[in-house]
Amino acid sequence: MSLGPIAVVIAIAFLLAGLAYLVNSGRRPRPGREIPPNLAPYLTDEDLETTRLTKTLTAALFSSALLAIALPVYFLTESGRQADFVHLFEEEAVHIGELIYMEQSPDNPEGFGCIACHGAEGVGGGADYIDPRTGTSVTWAAPALNDILYRYDEEEVRYWLIWGRPGSPMPAWGVEAGGPLNDQQLDFVIEYLKTIQIPQEEAITAVDAAVSTELASLEGAAASISAAIAEQTGELAAIVSAPDRLEWAERLAADLDQVLAGATSGLDTDLDGLSDDAEVQVNRVSELAFANVGTDATPSTTSAADRLILELDTDNAFTTSDQTGEPVPDADAADLLLQELESQVTQLTPLVTNNESLRTAAEAALANLDDAGAAERYAIDFESLAANGFGGDITRAERAYGLYSAYCARCHTAGYSAGPLATLEPGSGALGPSLRDGRSIVQFPDAEDQYDFIVNGSVNGQAYGVNGIGRGWMPGFGAVLSEADIRLIVEFERSLD
Repeated sequence: MSLGPIAVVIAIAFLLAGLAYLVNSGRRPRPGREIPPNLAPYLTDEDLETTRLTKTLTAALFSSALLAIALPVYFLTESGRQADFVHLFEEEAVHIGELIYMEQSPDNPEGFGCIACHGAEGVGGGADYIDPRTGTSVTWAAPALNDILYRYDEEEVRYWLIWGRPGSPMPAWGVEAGGPLNDQQLDFVIEYLKTIQIPQEEAITAVDAAVSTELASLEGAAASISAAIAEQTGELAAIVSAPDRLEWAERLAADLDQVLAGATSGLDTDLDGLSDDAEVQVNRVSELAFANVGTDATPSTTSAADRLILELDTDNAFTTSDQTGEPVPDADAADLLLQELESQVTQLTPLVTNNESLRTAAEAALANLDDAGAAERYAIDFESLAANGFGGDITRAERAYGLYSAYCARCHTAGYSAGPLATLEPGSGALGPSLRDGRSIVQFPDAEDQYDFIVNGSVNGQAYGVNGIGRGWMPGFGAVLSEADIRLIVEFERSLD
């Protein structure tokens, strides 16, 4: 606690004590009969002008001196106290913003799960999403937030928080746009984002790694699409086979339920609660069930399949073991088999109920994937690119593409965030305008204007290029990219046809 408040408290205490003394000194009882206080004569001047007056004046002098010292001390410490309070408030705001950023849990009811997509401390990540153009399930690339304030100012960050990004997994968070967060909560999130911004040197150093990642992704695009086609083919097969598998699982579950209902009747050699005949029937159901799970049309996990493999021994009450190696009683293993079959029935029922619509969507998604694999719209002919815009220098052309993909494609290439299977030609346009067909040259006849625009970004309501009006959506990259790299991006965008 600072000295100012303490000094004020002491001064007030002295003042109150002096007033009490003066009041009480005039109300002392007198010898003889008691005279009402309002009729009793007060001390004469001769009586007052004694040590009593001296003491009173001395007390007043000390009280005045104390006040004269305390008030300046309080004044001098007040600014520091206010600064401490501001710092405390900022720390609390950051803490609440972090809680909002984290996942919701019993210990954190304020969480809204930003971390699920953008990663711990905003390093970036991905979100499960159904790409609207291909109809396939993808991992949508969520951008890093630990360098966002090098690209956007706080008001622009607030805009994206409020309104989200339509056509992506990023929802609207602000109350103004129908989201759950009020203005103060958005302030808290922004305060938290400020604390996780990496040093500028680190953001600049990360450029080379980002370029390498984009080039590696391009190199592995065909394999990625092939894997997606194989997965989608399996999903379609699972949907097509769902009615037969559901009928099979229901029948086996009913058979096993009937077997277990009469499992105690008959000879029970190992005294495990299952008759020898019941164990033989359980093994038969297990074999049939596993054969069904093992079909290519069934997307089952190894652990689920393992639970369906039972070879109960009529001479051993503990034929199987769980995943930790602990022995499992045969009766419990049979119950687990029944639970697994019933679980299959539960999982397959929605596939059968909505089979026609799911099948149509899966077939369309597979057709789109086949088309993406055949068209290779994401592909880049670096030799042609180098010849058209980089004087034949393939190394510069590759770096220019890597820079564009890492820092520009999210907004200016359709499908980029959904991965190669949904990516169209570079510069095809998405949240940001298309850059193909020489549109960069039309918008910026002077390349230097385009360079300045990429360095500084757009400002809401401020003109740029030819007839361009900024909305604050275009970030500025001057704080994270070198002049040479930005000029490579300019060359790449102006070479798109």
